[in-house]
Amino acid sequence: MDNFNKNSLYQKIILKLLRKKSYTVDELLNALNECLYEDYNCKAISRRSFDRAKKLLIGSGYRIISQKINGTNYFVLEESPENTVLTEEEQLTFPLLLGLLETERKMNSVEWLKLALRDEFNFSEKDLKSYPYFVHVQPSLNDQDQLLLLSGRIIDYIKKGQAITFLYRKNTAVEFKQVAPLQIRYYDNRYYMFGSSYDEKTGQPTNLLQTYTIDLIEGKQVYPAVDESDETELTNKPIFFDYEDLYKKTRLEELLNNSLGVWYDWKENKLKTFRLKFTGWAMGIIRNKKIHPSQLILEETKDYLLVEITVWDNPETNNYFSRFLDRCELLN
Repeated sequence: MDNFNKNSLYQKIILKLLRKKSYTVDELLNALNECLYEDYNCKAISRRSFDRAKKLLIGSGYRIISQKINGTNYFVLEESPENTVLTEEEQLTFPLLLGLLETERKMNSVEWLKLALRDEFNFSEKDLKSYPYFVHVQPSLNDQDQLLLLSGRIIDYIKKGQAITFLYRKNTAVEFKQVAPLQIRYYDNRYYMFGSSYDEKTGQPTNLLQTYTIDLIEGKQVYPAVDESDETELTNKPIFFDYEDLYKKTRLEELLNNSLGVWYDWKENKLKTFRLKFTGWAMGIIRNKKIHPSQLILEETKDYLLVEITVWDNPETNNYFSRFLDRCELLN
């Protein structure tokens, strides 16, 4: 990160903190460094760098004053510059971004976002209106608001490294699950959770990566897992796990990076390089969006597009190719 970007980041965090409350100089510097470490994985900065960022903010029109409260000096953000406006690019793209959220327009968070944009940047209701100028034709998922809320709750448990329990519908049966959650992934219009289930004998994660389809969680509810092994305790303790360690042991990144979507094999995954020839309408789709990050275009003419990808050789991969019908030919 160059010095310009660093200073911009420091200023952004200082404003974020001062908009919430007042700080002493030491409190503000400590809070800034804590945010740099936890949210951006950056090293702590010195008092000198902090003073430089604050000076730049004041020079940009922000009124940051020192105010004595109960005998202690606090920094207070009294005023922001009137020219704190969006760029032309941001003004043009915000209505489209809200159009992409049109299927979730009834959600409180989406409504809040619209109100915030109107209040902060003087957008009118007409400015943010996407229809009929831009239409997102993908219909909303069934129970989309519940699925988003549930995914958000699971992510909160993931950040804390806390295990969860839930009832899960598998075929016609409903099973009790106790899982150390690791990741939420949205693929092909479904939400999936990846995690490691707990071994009943050891009381520890199995270290095997498992996939759970979120819409199959009964009641769209998950609960904190608790340790019931110590009967002398009056209240059961929540179960926590080492997220970074489990993430590595399950090989999540390797398994999912080499997958076209969410499918992998516990025991044996075969990595294969596929050469594919696309013709007709399929050529435009492949040009516009890669099948996989490993995709390389080997040859392109007006009649066909030859590409190469390296992924797991499994049923999911072959099923994906079949979507293109006779417009996709496997060359190897």
